[in-house]
Amino acid sequence: MSLHSNRKRVVITGAGAISPYGAGISLLAENMLAGNSSVLFNEELAQIADVSSRVSSTVPPMDFSHIPRQFRRSMSKMSLYAAAAVKEALANAGFEKAPEGTSLYLGSTISAMETWIDFVGKYQRKEFDTIKTSVVFQVMNHSPLANIAQAFDINGQGFGICTACATSLINIGCAYQAIAGGFTESALCGGTDEYHPIMTACFSIMNAASNNFNDVPQKASRPFDASRCGIVCGEGCGVLFMESLESALKRNAEIYGEIIGFGTNTETKSISHPSRECISKCMTFALKDAGIEPSGIDFINAHATSTLAGDIEESKAIQNIFGADITVNSLKGHIGHTMAASGALELIATLDMANRGECAATINLDKIDNACEGINHLTQKQKLEVGTFMKNSFALGGTNCSLIVKKYE
Repeated sequence: MSLHSNRKRVVITGAGAISPYGAGISLLAENMLAGNSSVLFNEELAQIADVSSRVSSTVPPMDFSHIPRQFRRSMSKMSLYAAAAVKEALANAGFEKAPEGTSLYLGSTISAMETWIDFVGKYQRKEFDTIKTSVVFQVMNHSPLANIAQAFDINGQGFGICTACATSLINIGCAYQAIAGGFTESALCGGTDEYHPIMTACFSIMNAASNNFNDVPQKASRPFDASRCGIVCGEGCGVLFMESLESALKRNAEIYGEIIGFGTNTETKSISHPSRECISKCMTFALKDAGIEPSGIDFINAHATSTLAGDIEESKAIQNIFGADITVNSLKGHIGHTMAASGALELIATLDMANRGECAATINLDKIDNACEGINHLTQKQKLEVGTFMKNSFALGGTNCSLIVKKYE
């Protein structure tokens, strides 16, 4: 029995994705089940002597001319990705435009770095006459939120929550709470990011960027593996359309899944490393919110970024709460760490897999690190009955979150 028996049930009725595989949600699960990696050698990184990582996972070139120029001119890539993902999510949910009163929860990790660097260069050279007004709207912290609201005429509640790597899952969790509590009837929610070499440089400074597989990029991201050496930075956007069950039934919408629990907390032991204690508490909060025991979870899609410390702490926390038999995978071997988009993209893929009854393996997991043992790592693609799963996201800076999703009944 849930702690909040009077709250509304919240269901997922639409999804949209721009990923390193390309545009569309169908590409995610299909490529992941096929074991395809999108990680490539990055020529620009190769020109930076002090950055040892040479790999990234980026969105292939795309045509965004379908977005009217009046909106497109104030959009950097992260907002363009979001516009395409929102358009797909709405269509997937059966709408031509967002319903009146729809809330918007959308954020990124950091601002549009390419635009910022160009802006700062012109500022330093005192070339103010070449700076366009639209640049200001590209570099605002809530730029994706503002741009999407304008482009899709979304005038309900708007929240540009930004919590590094946990951004999209936090936005989804907060939207879930708002719908469940009756504050809004529907929401578009998720996260978006655009890649810049500075991302890789930041992790390289912290000795957390993958650098031992530059010659074989598709092997570079290897969660839980004994030879993992760090994160492969990426980009993309994942967006869900969620609404109350009452709303979905009233319009006879197709329901892809139901969110039943959400937990979040703040890591205080370290600003850069998660701890098994705080991760355990976060997952426990989600279970408590859902009103279920650990035995009620069939599968966990881990955050698991391929860092030395993070993968160990998460695996130990999972073992602590769920025991040795729980099946776990990470999808970051496939697409790297897509930053603010990661939670939503990986949730969309896992939900698709659960509905297919088949789950992708953690690729590049050739030899499980001894310190990551004690849980059932999915090393081969498998047919699995997944009625209820947990999705984890843990952010640099200390924000943890866990979301529980079940098949709709």
